[in-house]
Amino acid sequence: MLIFSLLLLAVCSLGMAALTHACALGKIRVNPLVGIRTSKTMVGDVSWRAGHAAAVQPMWVSGIAAAAISLAGLLFLDAPGTQMVMVVLACALLVMAIVYGTKLANVAAVEALIVEKPRRGSNR
Repeated sequence: MLIFSLLLLAVCSLGMAALTHACALGKIRVNPLVGIRTSKTMVGDVSWRAGHAAAVQPMWVSGIAAAAISLAGLLFLDAPGTQMVMVVLACALLVMAIVYGTKLANVAAVEALIVEKPRRGSNR
């Protein structure tokens, strides 16, 4: 069971980073299911993309690191305690990245909205 958990965690770690990247590129637009969904990032496409762009780097770094930790746990097939530690470390790393990425996303979303509003007003 731990082997499956380690493999699933590795795939999900990289998947979260890839989804964040897709949102930053605008391939995934504002939606209620995936992405960094806060009141600031969900205002519109500009804040959504800016927020996710700010979170891309920490999500990729943590995703790759968590996947590496998870896959390294497969080296310890006879040590389930060590594998469990690897699962916990990878999960903790992802949670920290999500919290940090969300903080960066909120700041970037607000900044993008501040820049966008004068542009909107000048077109009227």
